[in-house]
Amino acid sequence: MGNSVTARDVAQGADVSVATVSRVLNNQAHVKEDVRQRVLKAAADLGYLGAYTTNGADNRTINKALKEIGFIYSSSIDDHAATSNPFWSRILHGAEREAYKSNIKITYRSVSELTNSPQLLLTAIKEMRLGGILLVGPADAEIIKAVAATNVPLVLVDNYVPKSSVEAVLSDNFEGARQAVEYLIEKGHRHIAFIGGPTIAGKRPINKIYTIERRAGGYRTALLDAGLPVPYDMYESGNLAPEGGYQACKRLLANRAKFDAIFCANDETAIGAMKALREAGLKVPEDVSVVGFDDIDMAEHYNPSLTTVRINKEAMGAAAVRALIARVADPEAVSQTIMLDVDLIERASVASR
Repeated sequence: MGNSVTARDVAQGADVSVATVSRVLNNQAHVKEDVRQRVLKAAADLGYLGAYTTNGADNRTINKALKEIGFIYSSSIDDHAATSNPFWSRILHGAEREAYKSNIKITYRSVSELTNSPQLLLTAIKEMRLGGILLVGPADAEIIKAVAATNVPLVLVDNYVPKSSVEAVLSDNFEGARQAVEYLIEKGHRHIAFIGGPTIAGKRPINKIYTIERRAGGYRTALLDAGLPVPYDMYESGNLAPEGGYQACKRLLANRAKFDAIFCANDETAIGAMKALREAGLKVPEDVSVVGFDDIDMAEHYNPSLTTVRINKEAMGAAAVRALIARVADPEAVSQTIMLDVDLIERASVASR
């Protein structure tokens, strides 16, 4: 078929209708899994999942098959590898499993060290010769803009930039945080501290990272809905690592803040906070209840086991790959933001008051 493969060719190869091909490649619901896999396989075999060009009649054709996706990690707050992180590594695993179904290779690279040089970042990405990019982590808006300028199909993972028209896959951070704080309130807690990420100074602290600010928004909303004030004197920032949670909790204790619970923006922060509480002679949950977010592997096995909000990290990675395949298949489609549900996991770090 040369370099001119159409949706009709894919439909014939998969023995389905053209409408079904469209639904599969646009990641729409109401398609049986075996049919979806058959369409994706036919499309890959025919070279349909690739970069589009447009001829004079505006009929889209394919230059090359989508063979390789870049799992590009960029963080505005650290330069650690995503592969060693208990949160990002699970997302990578989910992306790899989903890509394997369509015979697509995932290539991992961290570009955090290039964030101060957009030109070097552009060069590095162009040299990878990718068919699509999953930009993973809390990259800032300038980095996202630089990556988008490569014109390689792009999906953000666990990040979002308003008005950017870039596809994104997120978990429901706001609702998860709201449920967590409502749970603490139902258990009788009325003085609930918060430890988030790096903040911007202002009338109220605003988290620099979009997903963490959504969690902070859920925290505030749950308090206000219960008729409780937002205690900004018990509102601390951190670096989302155990050390940051430890230092933030020590500041709360040094300020003699009167809190009976702490909601932490992620599990690593919560683990650090519990260490600070233990060193201060306070017991979790007898003296202070603690709730985290993410449900990383160690949360269940910590002592006490950590009550947290579970993000299905593998599902996020898989959804991002499917979104990228759909974006490559139809680059003119309206950008989507895909939001995955979360679950509150009750464990031993919360007690009733």
